[in-house]
Amino acid sequence: MSWITIIWSMASAMCVTLALIHLTIWFERRSQVVHLLFALTALGAAGNAVAELGMLKATTVEAYATALRISFVPLVLLAIAMAWYVRSYFGTGRRSLAVAVTIAWLLVLIIDAFSPFSPIFSEISGLRIVQTPWGETFALAKGVIHPLNLVISVADLIFLVFVVDASAAFWRRGERRRAVFLGIGIVGGSLVAVVVARMIDFGVLQMPYVTTFVYIGIIVVFGYPLTLDVVRTAQLARQLQDSEAELRESEARINLAATAANLGLWLWNIRDDELWVTKQWRRLFGFAESEPVSFDRVLQVVHPEDRERTKQLVQQMFEGGGGEYENEYRITRPDGSTRWMAGHGSVELDERGKPAFVRGVSHDITKRKMAEEKLRESEGRFRAVADAAPVLIWMSGTDKLCTFFNKSWLEFTGRTMEQEMGNGWAEGVHPEDFQQCLQTYVAAFDARQPFVMEYRLRRHDGEYRWISDNGVPRYDAQKNFAGYIGSCMDITERRQAEEKFRLVVEASPSGIILVNDRGRIALVNSQTEKLFGYGREELVGKPVEILVPERFASRHPDHRGEFLGAPTARAMGAGRELFARRKDGSEFPVEIGLNPIQTPDGILVLAAVLDISARKLAEAEAVQHREELGHLSRVAVTGELAASIAHELNQPLSAIISNASAGQRFIEGGHVDLSELRELLADIVADGRRAGDVIRGVQNMVRKRTPARQRVNLNDLVTSVVRMVNGNAILHSCEVETLLDANLPAIQADPIQLQQVLLNLMINAFEAMRDIPISRRKVVIATERNGHDTICASVRDYGPGIPEEARERIFDHFFTTKAEGLGMGLAIVRSIVESHAGRIAAENAKGGGACFRFTVPASAAAL
Repeated sequence: MSWITIIWSMASAMCVTLALIHLTIWFERRSQVVHLLFALTALGAAGNAVAELGMLKATTVEAYATALRISFVPLVLLAIAMAWYVRSYFGTGRRSLAVAVTIAWLLVLIIDAFSPFSPIFSEISGLRIVQTPWGETFALAKGVIHPLNLVISVADLIFLVFVVDASAAFWRRGERRRAVFLGIGIVGGSLVAVVVARMIDFGVLQMPYVTTFVYIGIIVVFGYPLTLDVVRTAQLARQLQDSEAELRESEARINLAATAANLGLWLWNIRDDELWVTKQWRRLFGFAESEPVSFDRVLQVVHPEDRERTKQLVQQMFEGGGGEYENEYRITRPDGSTRWMAGHGSVELDERGKPAFVRGVSHDITKRKMAEEKLRESEGRFRAVADAAPVLIWMSGTDKLCTFFNKSWLEFTGRTMEQEMGNGWAEGVHPEDFQQCLQTYVAAFDARQPFVMEYRLRRHDGEYRWISDNGVPRYDAQKNFAGYIGSCMDITERRQAEEKFRLVVEASPSGIILVNDRGRIALVNSQTEKLFGYGREELVGKPVEILVPERFASRHPDHRGEFLGAPTARAMGAGRELFARRKDGSEFPVEIGLNPIQTPDGILVLAAVLDISARKLAEAEAVQHREELGHLSRVAVTGELAASIAHELNQPLSAIISNASAGQRFIEGGHVDLSELRELLADIVADGRRAGDVIRGVQNMVRKRTPARQRVNLNDLVTSVVRMVNGNAILHSCEVETLLDANLPAIQADPIQLQQVLLNLMINAFEAMRDIPISRRKVVIATERNGHDTICASVRDYGPGIPEEARERIFDHFFTTKAEGLGMGLAIVRSIVESHAGRIAAENAKGGGACFRFTVPASAAAL
């Protein structure tokens, strides 16, 4: 360390110490502002010393100009604080002159802020390197004096006028000693500082700025009385004792830290070639306790390959006029082992500027060197593996700049390692991809997160190829972030295939939706946007349930999980009607085909959605037409049957009425002839039998054919009926569910009649749920073996159930609970079941609704 640095640093430290002392006093006694003003004056002197040191040690014009500009800040603080301190503490000096000093120096500070270099120089053309008598160099500026330098002279003059005025006031008050003390001390010192500074500025004097010491002298002169008032001898003694205790404690801590850190401390007296070392140093180098130590002796244990380099380093240290040095070298211990040592020392010069002492520390770094060697070997292996890899590999440091590219990368780009290092690789990125690429990299780097990005990179032949870049953060053995490592693959062919696939998907007449294994939409085509009324950006990334009606949305994740558990290509919701929901909340019927796609990121499900609203509307219209036609046919048949029955019954009924009327007349006339009455009654009976024969004839006509029995499977009949009532189910917004026993045997039955039974029961179930909320409308058809004797089929709805008063008569002819019903449907059902030797019953089911159950004997199944 140079003497200039030491002296100016000591001067600054002294001023800071004074400032801290008086700041402490001011903090404890806020009313005594003089301590604050004195502290600010001392801080101004300290800052001036630091700025002067910066100018003296400057090596460039910019550094000198910066230090010079900064020097005016503490200088202005010093001048203003000193003026107000004199006025506050000594009670003298005109207030107007103190204000003038403040304004003048603030004006200097403003000029300093807006001048190119400072208020002194309008231009600094260079630096003059001057040498002190003892051989130490310092810098002085060469330049053009600023015209506004006159402002500084005016400010100096105003300050001197203020001091002279204050001294004159002392003289007039009879305090002549203080007047001389203040006037000569401040005015003389200020004049010396100003004159010397101006002579140095104009190049008259070739010496360092010494205004710092002038200001320190002034501070000592006018701060002396204040210091005597505050600081007492006892306090100084106590502070000295505290300082000594702290010094001893500091030395103890240093020794403890050196031992704990395995450091060997040493002091080399160059003049006498005596080397003082600690016990820890002797242990490190293998020297005995009593063995004398000298520089030549130390050189003997230095490894031969490092010995000459160490001697040259010491020689350069001496010739360079002191300073600090570091060295890493090997030593050979008495046991023959080799250890790596790190040495750090600083040279202290004597009064003639010659090296006198060297203080330093030595540390065993063998483990670090071994680790570095292993690291180099590991890096070598990594580079060999990376160069052999078929992918492009890169590495970057903590500053985001790339430090390595493997052979595959360099061959791909056709560039050298030097060209790619740092940010050179970015020159090959396509201009359209560069900004997004940079943003992704920087954001991931700052968050220490892995990233994957795709961009186009120029190949050695000039063609841009699509690259998938996968980067991950890397850490050292101490878990410290060390940068990133990434690998790249050429995905141009994949991108081209994806583009073809996209075109196919966009051209599809069906809505195409790609869903990931978390149920999130990954891709949709334009047809999907048309079907659902969403924009593409509104769907991608959203749960697929956004397209499912609310009444099914809660169950959809379970269905999705079942599909992913056993993914196969199939139609979705086989055997059920499917509906989808548009953006406006409306529903429409759809058919959906599912196809699982295995990818490295998991299963993707490709769904093809087809709107079948038009088809369903046509089916509903067909069902309506069939029902209307059937209704008209039934009306026509009923009319013909009614006319036929009326015609056949007209005569016997007329005869019955005539005979009955005659009998009434006989009774009313009082002439009752029992024989005649018997004849009338016999005629009535005969006519009644004739009417009965007419009815039986009609019945025989209806039952004219013998039922056609054949082997059928009840499950097949259920399936066909479900298909037949599909349109009615949609019109009634009912869900139909089948629970069929797969092991049912075939039965001998009339399939038409059994279909009529199932059809009547299902139509009744639909109509029973007309006033039930849509979400609860459901019909369940089940078949099962009822032990060994019978086969059972049931139709269950979730409607209001069977009223208690109707349960006993529900299968009677002409009994109905519907306003428009005829009361024949369930009677016919019972008749058909009983014709097959079966039974039918109705009951209210648990959870609401009615359940109609009929059985077929096993004997019928065995036929």
